[in-house]
Amino acid sequence: MKKKVAFPLVLLLFCLSASAQQYFDSLLTVSAAKYPLEKIYIQTDRSTYFPGETIWFKAYIISANNPAVISKTVYADLVNQKGEVLQTKTMPVLQGGAASFFDIPATELAPGLFIRAYSSWMLNFDHSLIDLKPVTILHRKPAINTRLNQPYSLSFFPEGGDLVDHLPCRVAFKACDRSGLPVNVNGFVVNSKGIKQSNLSSIHDGMGYFELLPEAREKYVATWTGPDKKEYQANLPAVRAKGINLHMDYINGQIRYSVTRQDSAEEAFLSFTVVAQMNQQVVYSAKINMHKKSKIVAPILADSLPDGVVQVTVFNALQVPVAERIAFVNNNNYNFNTDLHAVEKNLTRHGRSVLQIDVGGKMISNLSVTVTDADLDKDPANRENIFSYFLLSSDCKGSIYNPSYYFSSDEDSVKRQLDLVMMTNGWRRLRWEAMIAGKWPELIYKPDNYLSVKGKIYGLNKNLLKNRSLNALMRTSGNKSGVFFSIPVEEDGKFKADGLYFFDTLKLYYQFNNDKDKLLTSGASFSFDPGIVRSPATPDSVLSSLSFFPQPDSGTMVKSIRYNNLNEALGQSKGTKTLQNVTVMSKQKTVKEKLDEEYTSGLFKGSNSRVFTIEDDPFAQAAGTVLDYLQGKVAGMQISSNGQPSITRRGHNTDVFLDESHVDLATIQSINMRDVTMIKIFDPPFFGSLGGGTGGAVAVYTRRGGSNPALVRGLNETTIYGYSTIRQFYVPDYEMANPPDLPDYRSTLYWNPFLIFDADSRRMTIPVFNSNNCKRMRVVIEGINEAGQFTREEKIIE
Repeated sequence: MKKKVAFPLVLLLFCLSASAQQYFDSLLTVSAAKYPLEKIYIQTDRSTYFPGETIWFKAYIISANNPAVISKTVYADLVNQKGEVLQTKTMPVLQGGAASFFDIPATELAPGLFIRAYSSWMLNFDHSLIDLKPVTILHRKPAINTRLNQPYSLSFFPEGGDLVDHLPCRVAFKACDRSGLPVNVNGFVVNSKGIKQSNLSSIHDGMGYFELLPEAREKYVATWTGPDKKEYQANLPAVRAKGINLHMDYINGQIRYSVTRQDSAEEAFLSFTVVAQMNQQVVYSAKINMHKKSKIVAPILADSLPDGVVQVTVFNALQVPVAERIAFVNNNNYNFNTDLHAVEKNLTRHGRSVLQIDVGGKMISNLSVTVTDADLDKDPANRENIFSYFLLSSDCKGSIYNPSYYFSSDEDSVKRQLDLVMMTNGWRRLRWEAMIAGKWPELIYKPDNYLSVKGKIYGLNKNLLKNRSLNALMRTSGNKSGVFFSIPVEEDGKFKADGLYFFDTLKLYYQFNNDKDKLLTSGASFSFDPGIVRSPATPDSVLSSLSFFPQPDSGTMVKSIRYNNLNEALGQSKGTKTLQNVTVMSKQKTVKEKLDEEYTSGLFKGSNSRVFTIEDDPFAQAAGTVLDYLQGKVAGMQISSNGQPSITRRGHNTDVFLDESHVDLATIQSINMRDVTMIKIFDPPFFGSLGGGTGGAVAVYTRRGGSNPALVRGLNETTIYGYSTIRQFYVPDYEMANPPDLPDYRSTLYWNPFLIFDADSRRMTIPVFNSNNCKRMRVVIEGINEAGQFTREEKIIE
């Protein structure tokens, strides 16, 4: 009877082994194609804040270590320790980044809050993958030291995943206090008879390892001493009767792994498939025949792999994962070079310094820069940066203390300490068991293509809806003439127009096309989807760990409280200046200011552009077209109006807008100059463009007779919500004529979330004005380029 069963089993195992590599590769192909994963890293202007202050932040988004092309909109929540959402922001993604701000409630009493950033696409997956960035809130009353008299925990991590009978195993461990901070411990491991099996002692940040030869039916206990000199005990994981041992070392560009089986193993544990993957791509696979060998050693060549965490999984002959380990590959290809230095330095009261930033190469790069008072904004002990988050923390299960440390040096000691992190943290972004079982995520949300107008029409049959569309007019408070566009309607009544880009709220007027008497429109019912993504719930497992908010040292705390008191008295807690005893004389607005106020909105508004008013310009009457008029008016702008019209800046095409709606040059060329009232020229980059405006923008405004009620009379209307309102970071200019002599105790001296570099723009200079008493400035630059490489540079200027 046994022989009749054995032959089909052997045949099955042979077939599985022959196709295993292709099978696992196909699973990852499906995963990458249908379920690509996104990551978002959050940078803030500084690490600590007081209630009532403003948090300025930048969110960088990537997919598979490349600037994301999946989602064009990012959402961010300000969350408290209970998981409650206090504020939400909606932001457009420009060159892989988005930016906004949160105002901390003046009544906030908690020691800290969290910022959570996500896309709608990310909500289809495990919500615990969405990072919560802690933000420390300072208070005048010193925080209680919650680390005193706290119990400690010691966790064990057998290499490969399990302790297996009579297979020698390296066992890693991690010791921490209740708030998750590492503690150093010393002790030993004994069996059930009290016989000592191994010593244990922390090597780095509470982590270490020891060797153990486990036996089935034995129970192992660790006895150890914590920082309080008290003795504690912890049980090791149970020993499995069957399995394998997986051991790995990363040496000289190779991940050398060994697989050891038990001497007496059943058929399913005599052949294996080893698969290594990064970013949902197979980077190594091998079939292993261990019928005659109990141990094999093999290399994975890693010198050509991308930088980051690699997941190595061993499957038995039945395609069941039986061991797993992660390793960190560092070929130093993850960063690009920036050069930051002060070309002018003036740290006197209200002094003007000039920073110069140079970027190597020719790729488009998106950087952010923050300048803070280094004596108020000291580094927290537990630091995260753009390198450590994207390459390490975002892929590892469990908390990593001070992850940026592992990118501070290429010393062998740091690499060995990083391998301790690999042994004490598992992979969290890709689960083989779920894929093998066919449990793929349910795709409820589609990626956002910027903003959209969508909904459904009720009350009309398919024949009446066939080949129909809605005529729509979007009108902001600043653009009274509005922008016309058409929205196609499906036969089931659904309609959608995406790729829209506007801020705050606007009115949408609509009716069916070719429905002059509104007979069809009045007979239908329209339901509009507000397009607001519901904030994800924070898993309980994540909430239970949200407790660590590092406090600055006492000297920094005293100085910060004193300056915060002064700022609060001056009304500066939200980045605004209150002028006392200053008489402001109004002046008559110029023609340009009046037109800008009446015609422009959002990112088109303001003086950061060159404005040409047509009415008082005699050259406009002689020009036949807009392109003819602009010839030679803007240095560096290349214009061709003959044949195929074109406008370029720095080698990139310039975006063209008509009444703030993106159009092609043919549309602009068809406009008579007598119908134009104003033209605005925006230097690169222009963030009102969907692609980041690397060639700048030309905005043409046509004449209006004021608000025309006839345009919208009788039309249906609804309110559409756009991106969150933009607030400009306050930068004083102490070089202006007769500047007011105001006390200035800013912690953040400068914040700019968007510095765009390209092949023609590799250097930028930034003026920074000092506060009253800043003696040392901390400058931090972070960013990403179009190849998915990152940069970070930090300097103290004193």
